[in-house]
Parts: sequence; structure tokens; C-alpha cells
Amino acid sequence: MKLAACYSFFNSGELLIGSIEQIIDHVDVVIICFQMQSNVGEIMDYDDSQVLREIEEFNDKKIHFLPFSPDTSLNPKVNERAKLQLRIDYAKKLNCTHYFGSACDHYYKPEEFLAAKKKCFELGVDVTLTKMFTYYKHPTMQLDPIEDYLCPFICRIYPDTKVVAENNYEARVDPSVRISPAKSFYTFEQNEIMLHHFSMVRNDIRSKFRNAAAAQNWKHKIDGFVKEYDEAKIGDLISYFKNRKLVEVPDYFNIK
Repeated sequence: MKLAACYSFFNSGELLIGSIEQIIDHVDVVIICFQMQSNVGEIMDYDDSQVLREIEEFNDKKIHFLPFSPDTSLNPKVNERAKLQLRIDYAKKLNCTHYFGSACDHYYKPEEFLAAKKKCFELGVDVTLTKMFTYYKHPTMQLDPIEDYLCPFICRIYPDTKVVAENNYEARVDPSVRISPAKSFYTFEQNEIMLHHFSMVRNDIRSKFRNAAAAQNWKHKIDGFVKEYDEAKIGDLISYFKNRKLVEVPDYFNIK
């Protein structure tokens, strides 16, 4: 197995380096596919651009930078599929046999990641999937219960691997991250590995709401979402997440 971690990056750079640090010892390649303009036309801010420069200074041969220019006239999900395809094709050129798509806010516990990678190799399936813990406002505030959809984890790369819109998966998965061919699947149980998704842990939560792939569905609600976010405390039910409850957990990754 030659494994590529394929990152998508526009904002939330405050989380990117920490995410990479959790997995870099257990992958062969790290691809950071960055865009200086978001899918809705915003320009990357200075702090996030500085994170790219900081990573460049690592001078780590595992890390590759790949620019992406979105077509802002298209639905953001179309751009997201194109961006994932770009990463997969680049991983093919580096002779990678497997990849996993990641975002700045995706974290895995290293010991779980290593064990899951070993199991992926043993199983030999096309697509593995994980469940996820989602965090809100602070790294010690987690939503309960967990999300009702799954995230692709380590997937096999074939010469003809393509990102597809159709739902050929056995579980609920974001339509911008499905691939074909995908004929065999394995879903990791919660006691094997979990994606820790710091989806709503941000220095600039408005940027998150404005530039998310589904932002067109809630533009008129952003002020309300931000108010709910600013006022949130342990025990609250969060309307944005279908009234999931905020529970307190340890800061597993020492995120500041």
C-alpha cells in the first residue's frame, strides 16, 4: 500500500498543521490542494496563506502542493468533485495505490489510524468508511448523538478511478466524495476508529458559513447561526445540527 493523504484547503488554516501532524508518520504522501479563491468567490485571507508558507518551510519531501482554481459560476459541489478528482489524479501520478480525502478540520487519533490502515490492507476492499464525532465552538464541545452519515476513509485507487455524483454507496455519504469503481465496502465501528470532525471550531465562523459547499441553502440564516454559535454552552441543543446536544469531552488533540 502506498497511501496519500489528500487535503482540501481554503480557510481554517489554524487547524491544518495539527491535522497533518496526526497522520504524517503513517502515510507516504501528503497532497495539499489549495485554492486562493473559494467556490463562492472569496479570496483566501492573509493568515491562511501564511499557513501554506509555514508548511513549505517544513521542507518535507512527503508534502506536495497542488493549486486549484474553482469555477465560481458552478454549484460548489461540482467544484468539490473536481477538486477531489485533481487530488486523486495527482496521487495516481505519484504511484499511490490508496488515498483518503481530508479537510483541515479532520483529525484521527494516530494509534487508531495506524490500526485501521493495517486493517484496510488486510481487507483489500475498494472503500472504507468511518463514523464521526462533530465538534462545535470549542474542541471540548461535542455534538451528541453522532452524525447520521459516514465519511470515506482509505479508498483504493484504480487507473480509472473517478469522482461520481451518482449514489453507488451502501450508506449515506456526501455526494461530492463518492468514487467509482467502488464495488466492495467496509464501515469501521466506533471502537475501531472515529473521524474527529472539528467542523465548527473556527477562528472565523462567519467565513465557514459563507464559504461552505452548502452555503447557498442558508445565506439568509447566517446571522442566526452565528448568534447561536456565540451563545452556545454545554447542554444546549443546536438547531443547525438538528437539535443535537452539546456535551463536554477532553481536548484530545490539544487544539488551542
